[in-house]
Amino acid sequence: MLRLVQSVRNTFAPINQIPPEVFSLIPDYWGGDHTEQDLIALTHVCHGWREVFTSRSSLWTYLDCKDIDQTRAYIERSRFLPLEIFLRKSKNTSYCNDALLVAAPHINRLGSLTICVFSNILLDLLNHFPFPAPLLTELKIILDLQGLSPGPVIPDTLLPGHLSPLRKLSLSGVVTHLPWRNLSNLTVFELRCVPQMVDPLFVAQLLDFFESTPLLNRISLHDSIPTSFNVPAGRVVPLLHLEELFIHSIPAHSTFLSHLSIPTASLVDLKFDFYTDGTSVPACLANNFSNLYHITTVHLFLHGLPYKRMRLIGPNGELRMFGSWATGHRSPSVAEHRFFQSLRKFDLSKAQKVAVQTYSSPPGKEIEKSPIFQTLLLTKNLRTLTLVEINNLSFIRSLNPQRNKSHTILCPKLEELVLHVKQRDWFHLEEFMEMASERAKSHAKLSSITIVSLDEICSREEVFRFRRCVSHVEYKLDPEPPYWGAIYDASEWDGFRFSSADEDGDGSEGDW
Repeated sequence: MLRLVQSVRNTFAPINQIPPEVFSLIPDYWGGDHTEQDLIALTHVCHGWREVFTSRSSLWTYLDCKDIDQTRAYIERSRFLPLEIFLRKSKNTSYCNDALLVAAPHINRLGSLTICVFSNILLDLLNHFPFPAPLLTELKIILDLQGLSPGPVIPDTLLPGHLSPLRKLSLSGVVTHLPWRNLSNLTVFELRCVPQMVDPLFVAQLLDFFESTPLLNRISLHDSIPTSFNVPAGRVVPLLHLEELFIHSIPAHSTFLSHLSIPTASLVDLKFDFYTDGTSVPACLANNFSNLYHITTVHLFLHGLPYKRMRLIGPNGELRMFGSWATGHRSPSVAEHRFFQSLRKFDLSKAQKVAVQTYSSPPGKEIEKSPIFQTLLLTKNLRTLTLVEINNLSFIRSLNPQRNKSHTILCPKLEELVLHVKQRDWFHLEEFMEMASERAKSHAKLSSITIVSLDEICSREEVFRFRRCVSHVEYKLDPEPPYWGAIYDASEWDGFRFSSADEDGDGSEGDW
């Protein structure tokens, strides 16, 4: 009777008014660093909670095989759902071999397998998986080589070679002789930190692997580009479904890229280091980026030495590059010239947006000799120019037809100018107004100017003076400048706006 009274009291608790089918979903959304022990603790609150959470099979599919009784309980409660097995052996934590023996007979239910162990025990561990896994969709193997190189070679007969259901394959620190078999449904492939082997992995093997996986849409190669090129120059492997290609390595990948057909609407992300290689920047780029020939948007992040970023967006794809563009201890000017050389491999005549962040602009007329000025000369259709954290005086003067050396109009179709001003002395109101006025006289009137600063750098009366030569002016206060990949997204910035009533700025209406 006391138990019945206790149960009735729990039933009327406010939290237990939530329907069981909804209440059982709470662990999916609790977030934070919750562990398996937290899930078990939920079943110890009361009999009702235990029934709700143990009856939902999907909560019990994750096995870390650290405890025999827990592993056995999870397998029972998960019923017939695919299992996610995560095996880790490190200095601080380790799976239990006896618990793994409990899970081994259920390999036919294996949905994903993650192995993070020392390389010397990998092959012994794989002996626990002698049977096919018809439900396996994700396989990840991360090895700690412990200074041993090369490590054990993973056979392509893992799980008796029956890997046709596999969708994701991730190998880190793994020695393997690609291609593996029966991977016709693979969509995601990651190869990271391949050790040096006595019998090295060749580019031909990697290309054979890509040919045997026609559905690949995401490829990630980290320090895993083979240095042995044994491929005929004319061999090109089409990646028909490719959406994202990430390559982080030395510039040797340029030769590798020349053997891949990059489809349209794909993202190519390259990260490299020139400190150990004398290759020039343009040579790093493959010649088969034909889908990116016409560029519409250019993002440049030029923060000092050694690392620089470039983001090129075309109508049919995107290219991102991040690397150390200087060799040795060269001066910043040399690094900048090498950096901007790579832009000349693309057609910038159709670019409508250019953004430059953290650039040390040269003083006075020296700006006309700078690589970025030469780059702007190529953008005949530029509509929006964004300058972030730049002493913009030299840029403003170069945009003034009366100030630049040739008295030509730089970026004749420029409509919108966006300035992110970091310091007060980087904003020169009189020069700014003279530039806008001269462009208006030369039939190259700016339609919009946006000024974003950390604090108030000019009064609203001063900003209103722009109305005679600019149709629309915005002045915003923002606590910090945007990151390099989203410098056009100003939707979250708070501030105030100025709008002129008419083109001549003579109207009395406007909003503040």
